[in-house]
Amino acid sequence: MTQNSSETILTPTGSAAAFSVSPIAATGAAKWSYFSLVFSVFYFFNLVAQFEHFSTNEVAISFFIYAVFIVLFFQATRLTGIAVIRPILAIILLSAVGASVQPGTNALFGYAAFFAGYYFQFRGSFTLLLCNLGCQFASAYAFDLLSPYYLGPSIAVSTSLFVYGVFSQKEYLNACLQNKKNQQIEQLAAIAERERIARDMHDLLGHSLSSLALKSELAEKLAHRAQFDAAKKEITEVAELARQTLTEVRYAVTGLKQRGLNGSLEKLTKQLQHMNFETQTFIEVTTLPPKVESTVIMLCTEWITNILRHSKGDRVSISITNTSDSIELNIGDNGKTSTLTPGNGIDGMKSRVAEHGGTIDIQQNGGVKLRIVIPLGLEEQTI
Repeated sequence: MTQNSSETILTPTGSAAAFSVSPIAATGAAKWSYFSLVFSVFYFFNLVAQFEHFSTNEVAISFFIYAVFIVLFFQATRLTGIAVIRPILAIILLSAVGASVQPGTNALFGYAAFFAGYYFQFRGSFTLLLCNLGCQFASAYAFDLLSPYYLGPSIAVSTSLFVYGVFSQKEYLNACLQNKKNQQIEQLAAIAERERIARDMHDLLGHSLSSLALKSELAEKLAHRAQFDAAKKEITEVAELARQTLTEVRYAVTGLKQRGLNGSLEKLTKQLQHMNFETQTFIEVTTLPPKVESTVIMLCTEWITNILRHSKGDRVSISITNTSDSIELNIGDNGKTSTLTPGNGIDGMKSRVAEHGGTIDIQQNGGVKLRIVIPLGLEEQTI
């Protein structure tokens, strides 16, 4: 039985008033419940087999009883909680009293048993089942129907449909629980995606805006010195960098990257050189999983942005190598720093590295040295 959409209310009390499931008509089980009405034709077997023994009034009453049953059946599929008790009890009483006219009503007891098993917890459902069975014996005794041909099918169908109703309820609750878990997973995925975008925005915009600020300041200084051609060149580069930043932001939001590792490092190296840093690079990597490559690019961008902002040195070395098991990133500069206070940038780097189960180490010894090792799992190496 497949449940589509529903709302479950559960409380620790376990009482009928505190427990409810969605009406059958509001779930994917509705079509199967309606199909089950086909088996209610057994109600007419005795009427057809012994038609000559029934008067016209008895035949009319038999059809009236069946019509009332259909109404009660559809009511039971559209109600829940305490409200559904009324049509369940009405079906039981209708089947018991109707046996005085048409013994085929023993085929209808089972529907009440199914609704009881589906809608209520064990205490309430079992009470209704006992009421159901009690009415069956009472009707058999009152109308001289104490026969296995009346009680046998009635009891067998009622108990089996009761069990089916109980398991249908469990399946419904499991479907609700799984749906809730899926919603929680989607919420966590959305939160993780927002955090990823926030980190990407910080890394990209922090680096790019720092470069824009530095170039703008340089252009202003050149203009004051009447070096207008050089200032014009810097302004042109500012405009180009702004366009590139806009493109990178668009790529970051969609989870894509603009260029590969080599292209990104080449751009970062040129920016260092433009700011009069002597650079030394050693890149020796094989094809990386896309997620790892994107992470390494962001880590390099963030750290080199920090160098451009804060380093008072003039040399930077960049080394990226990998084995089949891990990739190692080393970036160092010869700047002198008294203290190194972690901010959003470094915290974001640590978060990225932790996502891959890697390690990050920052040392101050003749400059600032960054060392990051990220393991390459078998699942990541499959591209």
